Amino acid sequence: MATIKDISRLAQVSPGTVSRALSPDKSEYVAKETRDKVREVADKLGYKYSLAPKPDKNQLNFALITTLSLKEETRDEYWRFVRRGVYEAAKSQNISIKRVVRLDEGVEPNDFAAYDAVIIVGSLSKSAINAIKSFNPNVVLVDGGSDVDDVVDTVDTNLAQLTDKALNEMTPHAQTIGFIGGSRHEVNLDGSQGRIIDDARTLTYKTWCSINHHQPIVKLTDWTTKQSMDATDDLLNEYGNQLDGLLVASDPLSIGVMKGLAKHHVVPGKNVKIISFDDLEFASYLTPSLTSIWLPKVELGYAAVLHAETLVKFPRDWHVRNIIPGKFHYRETFNPD
Repeated sequence: MATIKDISRLAQVSPGTVSRALSPDKSEYVAKETRDKVREVADKLGYKYSLAPKPDKNQLNFALITTLSLKEETRDEYWRFVRRGVYEAAKSQNISIKRVVRLDEGVEPNDFAAYDAVIIVGSLSKSAINAIKSFNPNVVLVDGGSDVDDVVDTVDTNLAQLTDKALNEMTPHAQTIGFIGGSRHEVNLDGSQGRIIDDARTLTYKTWCSINHHQPIVKLTDWTTKQSMDATDDLLNEYGNQLDGLLVASDPLSIGVMKGLAKHHVVPGKNVKIISFDDLEFASYLTPSLTSIWLPKVELGYAAVLHAETLVKFPRDWHVRNIIPGKFHYRETFNPD
């Protein structure tokens, strides 16, 4: 009978690496190339192993997939709060999140067959979602950013409605309203980037401009403060004092916007009205304080776990879209009153 030492010798890796590669709880800590090599050797030797978590009759086992790189999550705390919500709900419901997958290196869809449900955070391609669902029907997508309601249950916020309301409220106070945001990249199961899609805020802004006969003024960034500052600089160089309104897709981007305005001695709230999204804690401490739309973050992750639990216990053939609405918090950069 083959042993871990036999696999270790033939795969030319340490016994510890073999153990982790064949473990449902620790395989994510082994590079995909090494993981595949170890499993190939184990299969040839007839070594019996299982990638499924150890069963617990009193506990559901969920897998969590994030399409965000570690760098992206570190840069934008929105995604970290979403994950915190997943963990908080799992703890409260006695659900185990034994596997967390970051798609940098890719993944095989059959790896998720043994879990009770799969929660996906971020933009995964429709083909990838369908591939996972072919092995596990209980999939919930959190803030996917694209139209996949026909293939999977989703948990999201009402970004389009909030964007439309922000533009309509700003219109009586600003004649030329620009938009600064960023694109989203769908991720495939092999870790590669798929198509680039417009964020819901960008799409709604463009549609609103078309309906209301406004010239669309759009600057898309890579979601960094530096790029939003440069985008603001470009807009002011091009439009000067004609630009009197800005809708910004996130609070971290708004920091760059306010720095860009200061460079041109433009006062936010006075010369240029600003509405942002996220309502992160620092928004109220900026000078002037930032009008920002609160978006559910922890709540999205929490709702996704509860939604997945319902899917497991009450199987069905239709898909559900779960919307948690955002809220306006008016401050000095814009107040409609």
